[in-house]
Amino acid sequence: MENNLWRFLWQVIKENSWFLAMYLLIVGLLGSTLYFHEIPLSIYLDTLLFTGPVVLLILLWRGLRLWRKHQHLQSAIQQKQLYELSILQKATLLEQDYHQLLAKIQEQLKQTEENYEQKEKDLLDYSVLWSHQIKTPLASIDLLIQMMESKEKQALKEEAFKIQQYLDMMLQYLRLQSIQQDFRFETVEYQPIVKNLIKKYARFFIYKDLEIELVNLEQTVTTDKKWFSFLLEQIVFNAIKYTQTGSICIYSPEDDPQQIRVKDTGQGILPEDLPRVFERGYTGFNGHNHEGSSGLGLYMCREIADQLGITLDITSTINQGTEVCLTLPASLQVE
Repeated sequence: MENNLWRFLWQVIKENSWFLAMYLLIVGLLGSTLYFHEIPLSIYLDTLLFTGPVVLLILLWRGLRLWRKHQHLQSAIQQKQLYELSILQKATLLEQDYHQLLAKIQEQLKQTEENYEQKEKDLLDYSVLWSHQIKTPLASIDLLIQMMESKEKQALKEEAFKIQQYLDMMLQYLRLQSIQQDFRFETVEYQPIVKNLIKKYARFFIYKDLEIELVNLEQTVTTDKKWFSFLLEQIVFNAIKYTQTGSICIYSPEDDPQQIRVKDTGQGILPEDLPRVFERGYTGFNGHNHEGSSGLGLYMCREIADQLGITLDITSTINQGTEVCLTLPASLQVE
């Protein structure tokens, strides 16, 4: 605090250096004039005693005025967003010029933001249109696969299913920017959501001969059902993808119904990769061994979890498995 005060006083002196220099110049010229005219020194000292306090009062007034403006600007800076420039003072000509300059910059930023939002909307609209168009050939491919008698039929069905999943992931990724506008919080039960996911990925469990355990999922929580389902689906899909043998267990601890955990017996995650698994585009060692890994799944999980107020934690041991814990907030109220 003391350092800030001295810094401010020094700033006041710097901004009024021209005034002080002019005063000292006038005082010097006056002293020289009085000296050459052999006027008594007492008159010169009286002049200093009279003008000195006036100069100090002027400096004090200018300092207080500067302090008020400084505090006013600091309060404006503390705001997350400055919507109205009218809160800024514009008493002097320069302040009015700065006000006009900021207004012009604000208008340009607003125009840039509107252009960006329009481009983003156009991209989303085009992506949605494209996804609907691509679903027709995907449905045809799926129908053709069902009519096949080839040994590769199951593998082809899985690949077609993955294409559909990555297509849905792309659309959800594009919607992340406006996710809060899509929220609808309600009381949901874990079990129906999990069972729908198991039914959706049943062919993968069967193909890999993976066991599935569902434990204590009769708990209810308050969240957005659609986005929570998508979040949980990404975690379950990752567990399936990186588990070749064994089982996947989805459970909610009896002593903490706000938690739901997904535990697998997969290949695990390297300790050096764990801190970065939520970074966008980061695939790590496991991702390098899976060509289909994009590094977006867990990034999207973290983004969605943050928006829903969910805490996301991962623990993992190489060649033993991974456990993902989702802790939902307990303070949400359904409107």
